Amino acid sequence: MKVSGLVDLQVNGFAGIDFNSLTLQTEEVEEVCRLLYAEGVVAFLPTLVTNDFEVIESLARTILAANNSSGATILGLHLEGPFISPVAGARGAHELQWICAPDIDRIRHIQNISQNKIKLLTFSPEWQGSAKFVEEVCGLGIRVAIGHTMATQKEITQATDAGATLSTHLGNGIPERLARHPNPIWAQLAEDRLWVSLIGDGFHLSRDIFQTIINVKREKAFLVSDSTMFAGMKPDCYRSLIGGDVILTAEGRLSMAENENLMAGSAMSLRRMIESLVRNGWLNFEEAWELGSVRPWRYLGESGLPELVDIAVLKYIK
Repeated sequence: MKVSGLVDLQVNGFAGIDFNSLTLQTEEVEEVCRLLYAEGVVAFLPTLVTNDFEVIESLARTILAANNSSGATILGLHLEGPFISPVAGARGAHELQWICAPDIDRIRHIQNISQNKIKLLTFSPEWQGSAKFVEEVCGLGIRVAIGHTMATQKEITQATDAGATLSTHLGNGIPERLARHPNPIWAQLAEDRLWVSLIGDGFHLSRDIFQTIINVKREKAFLVSDSTMFAGMKPDCYRSLIGGDVILTAEGRLSMAENENLMAGSAMSLRRMIESLVRNGWLNFEEAWELGSVRPWRYLGESGLPELVDIAVLKYIK
């Protein structure tokens, strides 16, 4: 028996390999493709976070040079930043020095050198001129997501009017304390045109918030792993290229060492995330698998269904 494979639109790294490392080699990218495929992931978006533009461009070339014929397919790239909120908490583990205002010329250049392989851009619409920026980015064939943001309801509506279609890991990339209302979470939750991606590792979101978002967004919700290089590694204290010192617990929680209330990405693969959701009773298997497979595929506008995988990959879950 076979089922549609998993599709992960936010992968920062895996098993000790960091897509944002200056020393990243194409062979390492190919190894991640093979490892993810063994986890049931048939397609994914390597994700590059806030950094110097020259570094982003170099990493994009390295990743897109990979031959992934024997592993998960690289559908393109997800740029998470650098046009995000500079506000502490909202920017998460992203480096403040590289955060900047939206620059369409930079995006146009990266899209050109990557041969139109930038598929998704996460930014914050709190910057002046954001609506026009969204229109121009969409014109390059790139989907625009709102994330790591302190934008107002008006700014979120204007960005959505201009073509933004997704909230990146809604409920995360946000300060620990917010105004009761309005705030960026409510504004995005209420915007019916926005899809949402969710990190379902049991740490990034509490069960009540996770269920509320699922109940509101319904068919427009899907899972992302947001996995870092620490996914698949042993519990310990590590030094991360993005965010500095991090702590990985035996339960799989990855946080900033200086403030354990701030998450530092995920340390779970999408398959393990689904396993956790099912085991803890947050979702049944069919619901969880669809959130990690057909839904993200559908969001990207891909035709048909994801590549089928053998039921054997599910033995760890059911």
